[in-house]
Amino acid sequence: MVTTLAKVVALPGKESLLAEVCINLAKETRIKEKGCLQYFPYVSGENPAEIIIIGKYADQEALQAHITSPHAKIAAEKFDGIVAEKVTDILDGKLIVNILQELI
Repeated sequence: MVTTLAKVVALPGKESLLAEVCINLAKETRIKEKGCLQYFPYVSGENPAEIIIIGKYADQEALQAHITSPHAKIAAEKFDGIVAEKVTDILDGKLIVNILQELI
């Protein structure tokens, strides 16, 4: 199994719009991706502009299918203009993602 821990931060005043994009992405991911075992967005208790997304995939191929899926690409496009932090990573640097391997 592969687990992802992603963080995205909204621009001021764009928190609810970012939350909506992340919620829709989660719904599409859980419905359309057979290799996705879990996918849930959470808002930070310390910073309402910060959303953490935890995903669990059957394997690396399932994760790659998610990254290249049409709904993930649509979400990445919607991040333009609503995401504050820019980092070098997947989705054109709009999302910080840690990929974790299960120990047990």
